Amino acid sequence: MSNKNLGFSEFKEISTLRIQNNLEDVFNSYGSNSCDLLKPMKYTSLSGSKFIRSLLVYSSGSAFKIPFKLLDQISIAIELIHTYTLIHDDLPCMDNDDVRRGSPSCHIAFSESSAILAGDALQSLAFEILSRPKHNEIPAETYLKWVNYLASSIGLTGVAGGQYLDLLINGQDVKTDELEEIYNLKTAHLIKPCIMLPLMLSNHSKNDKIYKDLYKFGTLLGVSFQIKDDLLGCTSSSKTLGKTKNNDEIRNQPNFANILGIKETKKILEKNKKDMSEILSSNGFAETFLSDVSNYIFDRKF
Repeated sequence: MSNKNLGFSEFKEISTLRIQNNLEDVFNSYGSNSCDLLKPMKYTSLSGSKFIRSLLVYSSGSAFKIPFKLLDQISIAIELIHTYTLIHDDLPCMDNDDVRRGSPSCHIAFSESSAILAGDALQSLAFEILSRPKHNEIPAETYLKWVNYLASSIGLTGVAGGQYLDLLINGQDVKTDELEEIYNLKTAHLIKPCIMLPLMLSNHSKNDKIYKDLYKFGTLLGVSFQIKDDLLGCTSSSKTLGKTKNNDEIRNQPNFANILGIKETKKILEKNKKDMSEILSSNGFAETFLSDVSNYIFDRKF
């Protein structure tokens, strides 16, 4: 699919419906004999998600000319990992947020212990799905690379480490470069796999320049995603956000908006957007859904 025969809005609708159906199928495959832990897993995975990460997976795959069917395992796994991180982030010992995507957080709708176990089970399920040899077109070596890449992205030197550092700076005075590195770990490290795992299916993965440039693109997009969240947390309502407005301020948590102010934060986002556009243009991806989805992430209102 390309922009020449399908608009981004339609592409987004198709991609969103696809991941919703795929997630439903995953949960329904357990049948009625599964334990009730499935309920909080399904509740948070399907409750009001924008499915931005899976949209990014399909947009990346489209830019690399990869069929949707070969991208489904990636998109499902990353959405399940993302949901697990949200469940744990909302816990009283973490960000302590009672609302997620406009609904009660998992630990509020069920219980704290159920939320912890649901997150654990979602992470395990993600790797079960990602590692399953399903398509003859995908070499066993690629499945192994996928698992290795995603595992390294969410652990000590990725999302978990970033969340740990994020908790440490609560109530502290920090510089924006320190904050940017935390955002790279806790947010960009789950955005980059949405680009790099599809890339592993294409001939572009053998091109060092494209590989390095798209990795940088993913880093900028992930960091900007979190900075945009900082901005929206100050400028949007709780109803629009689907979570508590100004929660960082309430928790005395440093972010770009409360350190630099709204005007300077917007300048950083504009610079990042320009740099990302140049990366795509220099590698022949300017007129692809990868460009469209990055603009969508920058322009979103929630």
